[in-house]
Amino acid sequence: MGHAERGQDRRTEILAAARELMLTEGYDRTSMRNIAAKLNVTPTTLYLYFRNKEELVFHLVQETFGILLENLQSVMCPVTDPLCALRKGLEAYIRFGLAYPDHYRVVFMTLPHEAKRDACHKKQEECCDSLCDQAYGSLEKGVARCQASGQLRAGDAAAITATLWASVHGLATLLIKSGDHPAATPELMIETLLDTLLRGLAPEPSLPH
Repeated sequence: MGHAERGQDRRTEILAAARELMLTEGYDRTSMRNIAAKLNVTPTTLYLYFRNKEELVFHLVQETFGILLENLQSVMCPVTDPLCALRKGLEAYIRFGLAYPDHYRVVFMTLPHEAKRDACHKKQEECCDSLCDQAYGSLEKGVARCQASGQLRAGDAAAITATLWASVHGLATLLIKSGDHPAATPELMIETLLDTLLRGLAPEPSLPH
């Protein structure tokens, strides 16, 4: 293994330790010092890879949105039918949370907004925002395509996207926090939610003249 590979492995270990501490101790009580202690290294070692806690947070956020964006694009881009592509994207969002619960918890449920906003200098913030915007934009473009094809009702695409996102985000959060619901399996809840959302947004039938 070369020097670059060893360095990347160490960075991955540091991010994983930081993620675990933020989940167990909270953001404010997670420091470079206790991350180093968890890894059995000196704090100086951490500073070889990350300048400070803020830069570390930036990489946690960037990594999470990068995985989410890749998941969305991998299921939506190959599909030609707009409604099918949108459904797959919404489902992929939920499944991302279930596949990466610690990533999801830290970025969406643990980190204060101010910590994410102030994580790094302006250029890095723009990079992080770009990944976030691209992930959200995949869903927004999916809604617009469905409206253009007549598969979703006309209306404010931004409001529809926000409503869809809030719905899948809510179910993902519930399943991550609570696990199986006594009345339904996660699979059935995902299917039922998507059916309900997309049928509810179907074009309204024309009234007879």
